[in-house]
Amino acid sequence: MPASLPDTAALRAFSRAAHRLSFKGAAAELHLSPSALSRQVQKLEAHLGVALFRRLNPGLELTEAGTRYLLEVDAVLERLEAAQRQFASTAPLRVSALQSFSENWLIPNLPDFERAHPGIELQIEATLRYADFARDAVDVAIRFGRGPWDGVHSEPIVDLDYFPVCSAALAQGEPPLRAAADLMRHTLIHVAQTPDAWSVWLREAGVVDLTPQRHVTYDHVGIALSAAASGQGVALSTEILCQRWLDDGRLCVPLPQRARSELTYHFVCRPPDLDNPRITALRDWLVERLSNSA
Repeated sequence: MPASLPDTAALRAFSRAAHRLSFKGAAAELHLSPSALSRQVQKLEAHLGVALFRRLNPGLELTEAGTRYLLEVDAVLERLEAAQRQFASTAPLRVSALQSFSENWLIPNLPDFERAHPGIELQIEATLRYADFARDAVDVAIRFGRGPWDGVHSEPIVDLDYFPVCSAALAQGEPPLRAAADLMRHTLIHVAQTPDAWSVWLREAGVVDLTPQRHVTYDHVGIALSAAASGQGVALSTEILCQRWLDDGRLCVPLPQRARSELTYHFVCRPPDLDNPRITALRDWLVERLSNSA
């Protein structure tokens, strides 16, 4: 038996492959290519001097040595992960969230989370891209889209309704904006990440064939709302993103019709981290707080 110990990456690769009896399935779970995971297992077998699997066509089967070794490996990995959680329990919880969500909802609501969970420190990364859980130093992400995403746990955390917003001057001006059909004399402001939002809303409002004065598209929610607040046209938004703009009078809601968004915010983390009480505390708080905001 060799004196040196195998690295934990090889042990984790073996454990996942043994439980799934599939290199491909284990590789997807660990964000590796099947060939890379297979090489790790082969290296481990060479290190130990025994075969851990019988390669079948298709699939895998544990050898007697592999079955015995799995019991020890799982016990060791469990102890290492428990020790890691103990140290991590005092570190900040790293949260990746879209810049628009962070600026307009998460940061203004953080004091409520801090009062409810004074022992949990959050480290917020406002971003325009999805966090890569295989490479990035992140514990939780708030993603916007349809979901789910491969290799991670994701769950929708709020239902969203879109409604038109614009400046009070535009709504009351010439031409006024009093009914959905009046939008034909105004500019519709789009956001690149939700290209179908206006078509969905127009269908729900019963004016599916409406042709506005013109269309304009921005690649950031904040810019679209700023354009609407300055009187350049009418945008679609949700309470989560524009409530502060409504409260201070920069925007108003000129029309009552709403449409359910086909996209929404999702809570995303690594599957094993669902057992982390700090992460579940954040998830539960988000769901409860967002239900009062949407």
